[in-house]
Amino acid sequence: MKKLLICLLFLAIFNTLKAAEIKILYKLENEIITNQDVIDELNYLVSLNNNLTSLEKKKLNQIAVSSAIKEKIKFLELKKYFKIEDSTTEVDSIVLQELNKRLGTNNQENIRQHFAYYNLDLNKVKFKMRVELFWNKLIYDKYINKISINEDDLKKKFLKDFKNKEFIDEYYLKEILFNLEENENLDKKYLEIINTIKSKGFENAANIFSLSDTSKYGGEIGWISKLQLSKKITDQIDKIGVGEVTNYIPTGNGYLIIKLDNKRKIKSKINLEKETKILIQKETDRQLNQYSINFFNKLKKNIFIYEL
Repeated sequence: MKKLLICLLFLAIFNTLKAAEIKILYKLENEIITNQDVIDELNYLVSLNNNLTSLEKKKLNQIAVSSAIKEKIKFLELKKYFKIEDSTTEVDSIVLQELNKRLGTNNQENIRQHFAYYNLDLNKVKFKMRVELFWNKLIYDKYINKISINEDDLKKKFLKDFKNKEFIDEYYLKEILFNLEENENLDKKYLEIINTIKSKGFENAANIFSLSDTSKYGGEIGWISKLQLSKKITDQIDKIGVGEVTNYIPTGNGYLIIKLDNKRKIKSKINLEKETKILIQKETDRQLNQYSINFFNKLKKNIFIYEL
């Protein structure tokens, strides 16, 4: 009860927070980030993951600054190819669908009220969603021809592992995808993340450490069938119980920590062609995500960020 009251008090204070005086904090090429932009970013992140309110103000500010800079770097690249600031009916529809899914509603007024509670204008939120939407399109256009998947191998693996199964496991998962900076030690970094999970919760640790786009949502992946995961990941998940986290799992673009939030068994109704298509899509998404992270890191290295 005490924790809930503290959380509600924090939100009540933060929802009224606005910059008394607008100041430019960072400059990236011809774009700026102000103190109000950081406040808006923080409110946006909290609106997607209320668990962030348990973090100290300094850490919250660091997360918001990092997120705002990341969005600005993406925007600088995207505006070379798209009229990203223009709202269209088609793009707006996709944005609202994504917001509906994330907030569990199909009513635009409910969506507007949700973000208004956090002092956010819905148009600003839609812009943020457009950045992510067009970023995904850019990565797809640039790298889809480089995706390498052996469909026959997927079918063989699928038949070997699941052909005679009456029930299939489904997992409700959350993730933290991290990599190492220069001179960082893997075991020390992993221990730092685990200690943060223990003290601040998995969702907050995802916001702090994860490179994946799911970080904004506390690392949430949701329900996913065992059929759709690699053996390397399922082997780790099968070693832990509900509520526990895996050891770090090496991936093509870093290291993955998985939290098993829930699990269930579903009746197996296996359609080889359908399941193969799902596996191909999952592997395509995984490879595109790897390209996305690498491309973003390259952009970041080539942009000088002035702190004013």
